[in-house]
Amino acid sequence: MRRRRTWRVLLGVVGLGTFAIAQQLYWRHQGEALFTGQAALPARLAGHADPLPVQAARCINCHGEGADRIGPLLSSATLTTAQARRGGPPSVYDERTLCRALREGVDPAQVTLTRAMPLYTAADADCTALWTFLSRQ
Repeated sequence: MRRRRTWRVLLGVVGLGTFAIAQQLYWRHQGEALFTGQAALPARLAGHADPLPVQAARCINCHGEGADRIGPLLSSATLTTAQARRGGPPSVYDERTLCRALREGVDPAQVTLTRAMPLYTAADADCTALWTFLSRQ
C-alpha cells in the first residue's frame, strides 16, 4: 500500500515536471517567433499613430547577430548583467522591465530608449514569451 502511494506521488511529480518543461518550450518557441517576426508583434514609432509594417517591427532587424545590427545584442548576458546604458546608472532587465521597455520605451534605470525603438502593443503573454526566449540565449 505504501509503495503504491509512493509511485503515485512520483508519477505526479514527473507529470508536473513534464508539464513545466513543455510550458517553457512553448514560451521559448513563441518568443523566438515574436523576435524573428514569424509571429506579429504590432508596433509604432513614438510620436506616430500609424502602425509599422510587421516586417519593419521585427526585433531581429535591429537586435539580431550580424554586421548590420544597429541595436544592442539581446541575450541573457546583456540583459541580466548590470550595465550603464545611454549614460544612465547600471541596471539589469527582468521580464517586467523588458515589457516596460517594449511598451513605453523606458529602460530599468528610467532612461528613455532611442526614438528608433518601436513601441510595441505587447500582451503580457508576449512579454513572457520574449523574456523566456531572450533570457536563455
